Amino acid sequence: LTVYPCMICGKKFKSRGFLKRHMKNHPEHIAKKKYCCTDCDYTTNKKISLHNHLESHKLTSKVEKVIE
Repeated sequence: LTVYPCMICGKKFKSRGFLKRHMKNHPEHIAKKKYCCTDCDYTTNKKISLHNHLESHKLTSKVEKVIE
């Protein structure tokens, strides 16, 4: 049987989903997003996700230039 403990208070849960729901009780410990887009409000914890997001801005601007 897998147990999912809360790393903040030690309470144990039988599923990852229950732990995730419980973590909303600890908002001060929820990780802040590390990577932020400078062109919009997009934020993420993964560098590759930000990279992919920034590529979407480049693609959008290329499409706009072609349409003009």
